Amino acid sequence: MSLIRAAIPLVLGLVALELLWGTATRRMVYRLPDSVADFGCAAMSQVVGLAVTALTVGAYALVAGALSPFRAQVGRAPLAWIIVFLLVDLGQYLTHRLSHRVNLLWACHAVHHSSEEFNYAVGLRNSAFHGFLIWVFFLPLAVAGVPWRMVAVCYGSNVLYQFWLHTRLIGRLGVLEAVLNTPSHHRVHHGTDSIYLDRNFGGVLIVWDRLFGTFREEQAEPRYGTVTPLASWNPVWANVHGFALIRSAWRRAPDWRGRLRAVFGPPEALDTIEPSPLPAIPPRGVALYAAAHFGLAIAAVLGVVLPASSPTALRSGSAALVLATLGVLGGLLDGRPWAGSAEWARLAALLVAGALLPAGAPLRLGIAVTAVISGLWLSHHLPVRAPLAGTPPLPAPVSSPARS
Repeated sequence: MSLIRAAIPLVLGLVALELLWGTATRRMVYRLPDSVADFGCAAMSQVVGLAVTALTVGAYALVAGALSPFRAQVGRAPLAWIIVFLLVDLGQYLTHRLSHRVNLLWACHAVHHSSEEFNYAVGLRNSAFHGFLIWVFFLPLAVAGVPWRMVAVCYGSNVLYQFWLHTRLIGRLGVLEAVLNTPSHHRVHHGTDSIYLDRNFGGVLIVWDRLFGTFREEQAEPRYGTVTPLASWNPVWANVHGFALIRSAWRRAPDWRGRLRAVFGPPEALDTIEPSPLPAIPPRGVALYAAAHFGLAIAAVLGVVLPASSPTALRSGSAALVLATLGVLGGLLDGRPWAGSAEWARLAALLVAGALLPAGAPLRLGIAVTAVISGLWLSHHLPVRAPLAGTPPLPAPVSSPARS
């Protein structure tokens, strides 16, 4: 987590560079509401990631400590680092492949695939809950005696490498395509076309896909997204949508075999929901309002929630407010009828939270000014008498074609 957070300036720089280059070459690879949702998912994953890190690192250290009398300790020589890096990359390939074939894992991982765009903002669009499930697949490294710090550095490096793959503006890279995962290979992985489904799972190396028969060369630019579209700009809904599909499939199942298939079967068992189009692009004033407040939420995550020096009560309260902010602003982007009233309530809660700060705190004045300006903007761009049209949260089940 520390390695990933240290790379935030580089990540944001690449987002800005891609946006500028795309604009200069007249290739509009960003849509405002989609990008706002991407950053919202990133903020949510960082907030929940505090608990994920505590669980995964703690469990790994516990297993390693319990088995310490029975195993050899792996050293930290350069060769050991190379071997661990390769093992982590192989583990990433296997867990990634499982995440596309087991519904419980796919419900989390689908967050990353749910955008119908493909850009560096999508590279930030990660599940808040995926880490709770996949850590168990790396426990064999603990049994083998690999220190958790080696695993954490190798895994963090693997995740960071994959970020730069999320772009349509980089073509093929010659001989590197034979060994490394590249933007071309990863575009295939995000495709919903039948020839591209469940292909190119590699993290840093593409050799695992070539060895295990899951490699596919890019032939034409894919259609991005998921087979069952998310049909929402809401980052909170993006993180629970897959579980809602499992719940729907569970309720429709005629017996326990069907229910187990809903949870542990392949995503084909869930692709029986009528696809819905994305909600209409929200009015520009609403989109800009949501973007500004998402930015404030991210600032709160980086400045208050993540730093260990922040008081526990302040971190917990700020985390709860950030999650509420993401859900309500996502509702505004989707045009939900309830979102306007919920946003007024959120602004009132923000004022109350600011009032609880010490009287001399500069943040107190900043919160008050932000709430007042936001209220004026909201009253102008989102009148209560004319709520935006919404879309159903979960379409009715119908029969659907096969996944592949």
